[in-house]
Amino acid sequence: MIAPKLDTSQTTAVGRLPTIKADMKDSETLTLILLPSEILIEILRHVDGQSISRCSSVCRKLNRVIDSSTELQYHIELALDCMLDGPRSTVTVSERLEQLRTLRRAWTLFEWKKEVRVPMHGFCHAYELVGGVFAKTSSPAGIHNQSGPRKFISSWLPSSSDPGHTLVRKDIGISTRDFAIDPSQDLIALVQCDDDFVNNSSYTDVHIRTISSNVKHPEASSPVIRTLTQSTMTSAFIQIVDDVIGMMFWMEFENPRITIWNWKTGQILVDRDGDDLPSHISDFSFISNRAYMITLRTDGGSIQVFTFGEKQHEIVHVASLSLPPMKSTHLVHCTIHTGPFVARCLPNTPFWTNQEERMYVLSVQYVQVDMNVPSARPRFFLFFKNNTPLRYIRKYREQGETNPLEVSWEEWGPRESRMLHHQVPYQWLRYVHGYRVVFPLQSGNMQVLDFNVRKTKRHVFPQQPDSKASIEVIDYPSTILSDGIFSGPVETSLPYRVCRRDELKGFSGVMIDEQRLIGLKSPSFADGDIKDLYVFVF
Repeated sequence: MIAPKLDTSQTTAVGRLPTIKADMKDSETLTLILLPSEILIEILRHVDGQSISRCSSVCRKLNRVIDSSTELQYHIELALDCMLDGPRSTVTVSERLEQLRTLRRAWTLFEWKKEVRVPMHGFCHAYELVGGVFAKTSSPAGIHNQSGPRKFISSWLPSSSDPGHTLVRKDIGISTRDFAIDPSQDLIALVQCDDDFVNNSSYTDVHIRTISSNVKHPEASSPVIRTLTQSTMTSAFIQIVDDVIGMMFWMEFENPRITIWNWKTGQILVDRDGDDLPSHISDFSFISNRAYMITLRTDGGSIQVFTFGEKQHEIVHVASLSLPPMKSTHLVHCTIHTGPFVARCLPNTPFWTNQEERMYVLSVQYVQVDMNVPSARPRFFLFFKNNTPLRYIRKYREQGETNPLEVSWEEWGPRESRMLHHQVPYQWLRYVHGYRVVFPLQSGNMQVLDFNVRKTKRHVFPQQPDSKASIEVIDYPSTILSDGIFSGPVETSLPYRVCRRDELKGFSGVMIDEQRLIGLKSPSFADGDIKDLYVFVF
């Protein structure tokens, strides 16, 4: 639309415009608050929750407008809880806000609504917990390690409004080594076992299927993605992040290998082994569907950050984050774990966890290189948020760097991480979801560490006198003494809340997702019988 020209003959001279007094310094803000409340709300509907919250402190009018809008309050509280809104449905904004507050209250006070025991009998070869679905592959009773399992069981766990259900497939058509799932995409990736290959096939195959019907996924261009291998695979770990599938695996007499595919197109985005990878790799984990990190054992240990897929076959080494400097010569074995990724909000769910808001848990063991020096091989856990590697990715791009950023421990570790003594090893994975981490204790109990510490009135709930929970906020630094390993005391200060309940004693492991804790009493050795899942629903 073209604006009409001003006809000066029809204008009237005004000697002086009326003065509007406002306690504002910014003329743009003054113009904004003169708009009707309905228009202000419509504008703010398109702003993220954190920005809306900041706007509420600009002036009294904006504060009143924002407080009066249920939708704006909902967006603020989604951001505070590190959540994203789900797709439109019959559930109103008011109902979503109430459900969000109910879930926050339950986790803050550590009060679950109900306990449900879900049968999961049979041997367990591989397992997953993603998006409220627990799945496992299983062999018939009494058959161990003769071939890869062909039975697949997936259980949609009970929630506060759904009793859940279980799907059993006695034979999925192939023997499997490992698998990964994303229920939000109805996706399962099955790593085919070597036993199924004939004539010493030199490929590793990953089958792309639907969970619901065990057929080729409709978004996949091919039912199988593969990579060339020269020898037998000894172990593997597979992950799904949106449109990519990544696998770190080891072959006989070979170094580890990392392969990442776009499962929709079948294209290999990353395929690195041998000389293409740094030496002394410990572990691998995704940061996003276009970034990953690996941990190294040498030079005191480090976290290496990479991006990929922006240009064909381009892999960019973005940053190297050092671990605490050491005084003596040790190899550092460090495994890394985070919660699973989902591509979108699950069906019939009003909101979901922001996939960029997550914790990483680095399990670090220091091993003395000199065999003549006695060593206790001490272990520690190092917790840090996803926004740390993401920040260095942004910095690398903004500064137009060509060499990886060298980030010392002093630059990032003391303020952005928390280092704690290792008490008990994890038996079961999937102990991280969002900013919450299950932490096992020497006493046999399990506690939940919540790293989303907020000091707002929205996060204050009075604890009832008969509460069974013990809750403590750790917002002060903690120190790990050097103990002949580090060059000095290691101080870290990332704040967290500690939540405990005696009912979590006696489990070999506890998993966690958005709405639940899942206790397991059986050991996690391969082909063990899980028996039952003890589900605590928030």
